[in-house]
Amino acid sequence: MGEILEEFISGFCRSSNETRTVACEYERQEDGSLRMTEFDCNYEKCPNSAACLIYKEARKRADGNLELD
Repeated sequence: MGEILEEFISGFCRSSNETRTVACEYERQEDGSLRMTEFDCNYEKCPNSAACLIYKEARKRADGNLELD
């Protein structure tokens, strides 16, 4: 098991019609990449998941487009 990193991402949630902060957990893999292991939101069942900017931001971080502290 690699290093566990936790990030909080804030953004507008269309489903709740308000700003939300979502906790994300990433595990650093042996090759240095990040794998998102937790996303504190019910993304899979959300009717607005295709347009969710919070989830897209979380995926960007996992894909290495943004560095985590």
